[in-house]
Amino acid sequence: MKVYVVANLKGGVGKTTTTVNVAYTFSEMGGRVLVIDLDPQCNCTRFFAKVNGYSKTVRDVLENPKGINSAVYRTKYRDIDIVKGSVKITEQKTPWRLKEALGYLKKDYDVCLIDTRPVFDMLTMNALYAADVFLTPVKFDNFCRDNLTMVEDAYHEILENNPDLEWKIFANMVSNTKAQKLSSEDLIAKHDYPFLQSCISRTAIVDNALSLYKPVAKHRVMSNVAQDFVDLVEELLED
Repeated sequence: MKVYVVANLKGGVGKTTTTVNVAYTFSEMGGRVLVIDLDPQCNCTRFFAKVNGYSKTVRDVLENPKGINSAVYRTKYRDIDIVKGSVKITEQKTPWRLKEALGYLKKDYDVCLIDTRPVFDMLTMNALYAADVFLTPVKFDNFCRDNLTMVEDAYHEILENNPDLEWKIFANMVSNTKAQKLSSEDLIAKHDYPFLQSCISRTAIVDNALSLYKPVAKHRVMSNVAQDFVDLVEELLED
């Protein structure tokens, strides 16, 4: 099982959108996918699963890693399971609980995608210490470079405890405006950031799909942005 953590210090860059659409695309390509909602806002959970009534959540997993199997739920999509998020998740004292838990599922899934909140606290560290790939969506704007500098610093700190972690960045919400082109040229040409070739277009189709709790490819399968996610997943699979 390969573990991808979708993370950035900046909000509003499409982390949850990335998680749900990459998960769905992986499953459509034949992969068995586990989604873990580590964001207390629980948007991934609302997208994939019912939240009414009692159910075990990622909070239970972090308290008892050996019990992760009882916290895994089927979603409405074939080959996608989820560990639900919790608004009551507590601050963690150790960054290794999630890695331990995922060790019990490594033969059950091909891919695990973890959605996180925009802060590198001990909760997010639990995800990144368990990860194979640190996937960062970025939106080209005036603050992108400063944000990536901070993310890069955090990445190098994480490498001390997870030396095999790969960092991959891709552009999200790309509209090809003059300002975005200048920002992208500065980041890609002048800095040695690990940008993927794939990027995700800015379009109302993405927002409309999210409002319907549907992946883009389920909402508009023939759209250019649906193909964008296919291209992104195919590039991730090249490694």
